[in-house]
Amino acid sequence: MKTHYYIASPGVLGVKTNIKKFGWSYGHNIPEGTMEQYERCVVRMQVELKEFNDDAEHEGMGKYHYFSGMPGADKIYYTRNYAGIGSMRIRAEGFLTDEPKITVNHAYYKLIIHRIMNLHSIPYIMTDLATLLLLKKGYAPIHCSAFKKDNSTVTVFAPSNTGKTLSCMTACMQYGAEFIAEDMAITDGNAIHSVPWTNSFRDYSAKDLTGKSKSSHVINRLSSIGSYFNNRGAHQKEMAEYLSHIHLSGINKVTHIAILERGDNLVRETAEIESLQKIMNLNRYIFNYLRSPLLTAYEFFNPELSIDQALANEREILTKLIRGSEKVFSVKKNNATHYAAELLEQIGSPIAPAPAVRGA
Repeated sequence: MKTHYYIASPGVLGVKTNIKKFGWSYGHNIPEGTMEQYERCVVRMQVELKEFNDDAEHEGMGKYHYFSGMPGADKIYYTRNYAGIGSMRIRAEGFLTDEPKITVNHAYYKLIIHRIMNLHSIPYIMTDLATLLLLKKGYAPIHCSAFKKDNSTVTVFAPSNTGKTLSCMTACMQYGAEFIAEDMAITDGNAIHSVPWTNSFRDYSAKDLTGKSKSSHVINRLSSIGSYFNNRGAHQKEMAEYLSHIHLSGINKVTHIAILERGDNLVRETAEIESLQKIMNLNRYIFNYLRSPLLTAYEFFNPELSIDQALANEREILTKLIRGSEKVFSVKKNNATHYAAELLEQIGSPIAPAPAVRGA
C-alpha cells in the first residue's frame, strides 16, 4: 500500500501514513508532501491502518481500563470487542522517541469517528499526540487567526463565533493584509508558523471550486462586507487565487496580540497575567491533550511522557509570546465586522483597499 506524507506545517509537523486523505480534528486536506519534507519536520508521527492481532502479547500485562501495557515498555495496546463479532484494536508505541507510531485496525478506524467517553477517533488521538509532541519540542499549537500587514504580524485570539476568521479575512481581502491562519497556528514563543488548512478551509482545494466545499460557510459570512462577495462562484475562484502560495505568509515574528470579545466598544491593553490566562483558556477548549485517554494510559505505564511538563512548557511558550509582542490588547465590539478596522488601527497601519485579485 502506498505511503503518504502530509505536511501540516513545513519544517515543524508532518504525518507519515498509508491512509489516503488522512484527516485530524483541526483540519484535513493537509497538503501532501515528500519523504524529504517529512524528514525535515521537528515533529514526525506515523499512523498505519491494517489488520492485526496481538492478543497473545497482552497476556500478563498490566491493565488500565481497556488498555494493556508494561512499565517502561514505551508501548501500549487497546483492544475492545464489539457486537460479539470482532475487536477494535490500537497499538501505540514509541511515544518517548522522535517518531511515535499508532497502528489501528479497520474496525476501530471506521466505527469510532468522534469522541465517545474513552473512545476517541484516530484523528482526535493524533491531534492530542501532535499537541503533546510539539510542546515537548518547544512549540505550542494556538487557537487563533493571524495576518501580516506591512511590518506587523497580528495574532488574534477569541472564543469561537466571535470574529477571528471574519476579522482575518476582512483584513486580507479588503485591506491588503497577508493571510497566515484562520483557526490554528504553531508558535515557538517568537514566530508564528502558518497552518492554514484548518476548520473553515478543511475541504478547500484548488480543484474544488464548487458550492459543495465546506469553506462556503465562510464565504456566506463574508458576503455581508461588500459587493466584492456578490457572486458566490466567482468568489470561490478568488478565494482559490488568494490562498495560493503567493499570498500565504508562512513564518513571521509576532508583533501584536489581540483578544476579541463581544460587548460595548472598548479597546484596552491587557496585563501579562490576564492575557496568558485567556489564551491558555481558549487553547484548552480546542486542544485536549490533558484529557486524552490514550495519552493518560500511556503515561501510567511510562511516566517519562510527563503530560504535566507539557502543560508547563505551554505556559512558558505563551508567556514568551506575550512578552515578545509590542502590544497585547483586548478589543470589544458589538458588530463583528468592525474588528478588522480596529486591529489595523492598533498596529498603526493605514486602511486602504486591497489590490484586485488576479483573475477576478
